[in-house]
Parts: sequence; structure tokens; C-alpha cells
Amino acid sequence: MEEFMEILDGAEEIALYRDGKEYDFVAGDGEYGVILGGFKNMIAGARNMPAFGVSLDGETREAMKRGVWVEFRYDTARSYNEMPFEKLLVEVNGGRSGFNIVRYNSDGGYAGRCYYLDLSGTTTEFYGLLKTI
Repeated sequence: MEEFMEILDGAEEIALYRDGKEYDFVAGDGEYGVILGGFKNMIAGARNMPAFGVSLDGETREAMKRGVWVEFRYDTARSYNEMPFEKLLVEVNGGRSGFNIVRYNSDGGYAGRCYYLDLSGTTTEFYGLLKTI
């Protein structure tokens, strides 16, 4: 999990999507730090698990029009668990104990295998935080 935390620290931007409206924060912005810190607190003690499925680009883009999503954006391609990505996308709902992390790559969009994190707590506090930004 330590390697994944370091990957999160390297994001140049964080995008917050709430019901289809996008808010962008660059590294150094106050909200960027609040979101990154809240996410890292939420996943502290989490366990990597096999994902329940794969992401389909069109379905993911449509789903992003509803609810709350956080996207970590990188200036160069990264890799974790031998799966490359340029962005990492998470749907955040209150009360969940785990979630998929969708990978984005410029050649296929939000298509392909995901990561899955099984949390030691829930998403409730982070979800509440995102609703206030």
C-alpha cells in the first residue's frame, strides 16, 4: 500500500465530479491537499483485492454524470501492479467498505481492468468531505 500512497502523492491534478459538474484542483491548491489527505486517510489500512469487473469506457463516462467521483491525474503514464494508467478514477458513495479504482489510458479511455481496495473503515467521512468542497 505504501507504493500506492506514493503514486497518489505524484498526481499533478485532482478533479472532483459532482452530478456531472467538474472542479479541478492543481497540486498546491488548498482543496487539492484536503482531497488528497482525505483520500489517503480513507484508504489507510486498506487491502488490495481482485477487482469485481472491468470498466467499459462509455458506461463509465455516462456514470460520471451522476454522483460523486474523484480523479487523480498524472503528467506521465504510471504503473501499479503491472497495470499502466494516466489517470485514476474513483466513485465515492457514503457507507461503502470498498471500491474499484478505474484506470484511464489515452489509447482506450476508461476501459479495462480496475484495482479494488477493501477498506478497514468506510467511505462515509470522505464522501461528506467531498460534498462540502
